[in-house]
Amino acid sequence: MEFLPCFPCFPCFPCFPCFLFLTLPCFLPSSTLAADIPLPGTIDRTTKQQIITTLTPGEPSTTEPFLTSPGGKYAAHFLRRATVPGAGGFGNDFCYIQIQDSGTGESMWESDCAPVSTSNACSLVFSDSGLDIFDGSSSAWSTGAASADGNPLRTLELVDEGDMRIRDNAGELAWKASDDPRQNQNCGEPGSPGLSPALPPFAEPVGGSTNMPFGQQQPGGAGHAHPVPDGGDGEQQDGGGIGRSFGLGGQPLVDSTPYDSGSFKRVEDWVGFGSAFFIGLTGLGGLLF
Repeated sequence: MEFLPCFPCFPCFPCFPCFLFLTLPCFLPSSTLAADIPLPGTIDRTTKQQIITTLTPGEPSTTEPFLTSPGGKYAAHFLRRATVPGAGGFGNDFCYIQIQDSGTGESMWESDCAPVSTSNACSLVFSDSGLDIFDGSSSAWSTGAASADGNPLRTLELVDEGDMRIRDNAGELAWKASDDPRQNQNCGEPGSPGLSPALPPFAEPVGGSTNMPFGQQQPGGAGHAHPVPDGGDGEQQDGGGIGRSFGLGGQPLVDSTPYDSGSFKRVEDWVGFGSAFFIGLTGLGGLLF
């Protein structure tokens, strides 16, 4: 066991208790003192609900990094975004964690877009369930981290690979961000989680696109009505003109065969002609005889 170096002193009897107090660190192992110093890229939990950072309403949306990887390549930020006008939803703000590439600012991982009230502060808290985002005093999102052995969670770390991890007090892994990959959600913008798509389905008239309601296919091309059938060279078909009714597929609603509406008129014509001919013959016979 390694001990810290001590410097000689010359105690006298009246100040012997002072001598013991000053020299006590000399008899403690260096590992005991080092355990109280967080390693680079880590945050140690010392209270049941340890507040890491807080964003109040109207505060600039981007905070300084609350955690940086040991090599400085990646940084973890706590962000707050307002709902963009016209994006729908209920007008909430959204708070979330974002791990960025320090060189490019590119998003490497994000927590869910947690909706929070526009009048409440949102806080990032290290608790028994890992990381929590609070809307005022209510939890809006949590990692749900838990130790396999039921040990208290102790350390939050950001490694040089860009992965955020939570370990218990025995050093065992309890949660890691790479198990739930997510990035570039654009929280608060149209189409982001919890908000309406960029173009609602009712924003375009029915028939104005190739997508008909209820999965129907638009016959004859998209956005065009069926042309009225004509007679080849542009002339109307027999029986056409004003007042003609067409059914589905351009077919007439009334059958035009000789056994329908047109046949009865022809019978009447023949009966009238026969009657006139018979009367004429009768009159001619009277004159002759």
